[in-house]
Amino acid sequence: MKKIVTSAGLIALLVVILGADIRRIDSQNTPREAKKRCVGYTIIEYGKGLDCNGDTLKLVRVNGVQVLAENAN
Repeated sequence: MKKIVTSAGLIALLVVILGADIRRIDSQNTPREAKKRCVGYTIIEYGKGLDCNGDTLKLVRVNGVQVLAENAN
C-alpha cells in the first residue's frame, strides 16, 4: 500500500513539475520597437522633466510656467 501511495505521489509531482512553463522570451530575437511620439511631460524637479519614453527633458521658466527649452523661443 505504501508503494502505491508513494508511486502515485511521485507521478503527481512529475506532472506538476513537467507542466510548469519554463520557456523564456529570448530578448535577442525580438525586434526593438521604435520610440512612439509622445505629447507632454512630467516635471520631476525644477528645470527637468520626463517624457512618456522616459527621456530627460530640459525645462525653462517662461511667464511663471515651466516649458520645454526648445519651445521657449
